[in-house]
Amino acid sequence: MGAENSVPGCTRGGPPILGRVRRRVAAAAVVLGAIAACSSPAPSASTLVIGAIYPLSGSQAQGGAEELNGLKAALTLARADGVLGSRQVRLQVVPVETPEGAAAAVDRLIDQYHVQVVAGTYGSTLAEAAAARADARQTVYWETGAVSDGVTENRHWVFRTVATGMNLGRTAVQFTSRVLVPATGATGSSAVIVNVNDVYGTSVADGEVAEAAAAGIRVAARIEYDPGAYDPAAIAGQVAAAGADWLWDVSYIDDGVAIWRRLVAQGVQLRAAVGTSSAFCMAQFGKQLGAQAVGVFAADKPDGSINPAALSASGAALLGRARTAYGADLTIPAVAGFVGGWTLFHDVLPLLAATITAEAVRTAALKVDVPTGDEINGGGVKFAADGVNAGQNLRPAAVVGQWQGVGVMRVVYPDGYAEASPIIPRR
Repeated sequence: MGAENSVPGCTRGGPPILGRVRRRVAAAAVVLGAIAACSSPAPSASTLVIGAIYPLSGSQAQGGAEELNGLKAALTLARADGVLGSRQVRLQVVPVETPEGAAAAVDRLIDQYHVQVVAGTYGSTLAEAAAARADARQTVYWETGAVSDGVTENRHWVFRTVATGMNLGRTAVQFTSRVLVPATGATGSSAVIVNVNDVYGTSVADGEVAEAAAAGIRVAARIEYDPGAYDPAAIAGQVAAAGADWLWDVSYIDDGVAIWRRLVAQGVQLRAAVGTSSAFCMAQFGKQLGAQAVGVFAADKPDGSINPAALSASGAALLGRARTAYGADLTIPAVAGFVGGWTLFHDVLPLLAATITAEAVRTAALKVDVPTGDEINGGGVKFAADGVNAGQNLRPAAVVGQWQGVGVMRVVYPDGYAEASPIIPRR
C-alpha cells in the first residue's frame, strides 16, 4: 500500500471487531506500517491532501491501524483504476489517542494543510470530538468506523459509511427475537443490558431498548458503568439479580472480558449472551477467554470472510482486489476502512472539479448511490440528504457472529450473510 505521511498527534477511541477471526502473526507489523512514515512535507498546489485521524498507539492501536490501512488500500485501487485522473491524492495522517487530541488534529489539518476532508477515526469518543470540530470549521468529516449515533446527528458536514450504534443494538435484539426466542421457546422472556456509560455504549444500548419494546422482550435491568472504574463482580451480581433470559452487553475489550469471566465464575444463568462490536466480537475476547467464550454471540460489521451470497458480482470482484491490495486478512476495521475509502476515492472525488471545496465534496457525496451488495461488506451506500441524521449511510451492513470453537467465530445472522447455523446454548 505504501505509507502515507504522518505527523505526531494523540487519541483514543471506542469501537469495533467481529467475523471469522484469524490471528495474524504480523499484527504488530500492521501498526508499525501505519505509522512508519513521519515526514510532513508541505503539499504542492497540484496535490489534494486529505486528513486521516486514527489511534495508532495505546489500546486501540491495532484496530486503528487496520482501519487506516483499509483506507489506504482503497486509495491504492482508485489510483490503479485511473478514476482520480491526473489528480494527486495524499493522506496526511495524524495519530491520536484522546478526544481532545482528535479535535486538535482537525484544527492542525485545516490550518497547516488546508484540507477540505478529514477521514477517521475508528473510535466513537474520538469521532464525536473530531466530527464536532470539523463541522464547526465547515470541513467535511468522513467517518469510516465509529458507530456512536451522535457522530452524524445535526451535523451538516459529516458523513459516515458504517452502521450506527443504534443499528448494532437493534441487530442484537432482532437476532434474539427472531432466532433465539423461537429456538428456545422462551416467549415472554426478558433481557438485561450491561453497557459502558459513554457515547458508544449509550448509542448501542438505546437501540436495544427501542428494539426490545418493539419485539415484546422486557428489559429487566439496564446496568451502566464507567469503563475506567468498575467492579466486575458487582456487575455480575446485578445481572444475576435481574433473573433475565438474555444478556445484551456493550463493553470494551478489557472490561468485557473481566465482566464475562465473573459471570462464568459466579455461575450466572442465562439462555444466551449477545455482545456488540468493541468486546465480544474481538479476537482478543476469544483469545483471552478460550473455551469460556464458546457459545457467545456478538453483533458487528462484517469482515473479509463474508459469505459470497451477500455480494453482487461486482462486490465479489472488488473484495478479491481489496484482499490483494490490503495484503493480509481483511479484519472488520480493515473492511470498514476500505468501504469508507472506496466511497470517497472512487465515488466522490472523480465527480469534483479541479478546485475542491467542502461544499463540492458534500454535494458529490449526496449523489452516491451504490446498491446493496456492491460494497465488499455486502452493503451499499446512499447518504441521508436531510434530517437529524443527514450524512448517515442508509445501506450499511451489520451481522451477528458466534464463537463456535476456541478462537473460531462464524457469522450466523442474517441469512444472506450466515456461514454457519447458530449453536443454541442450553441451560
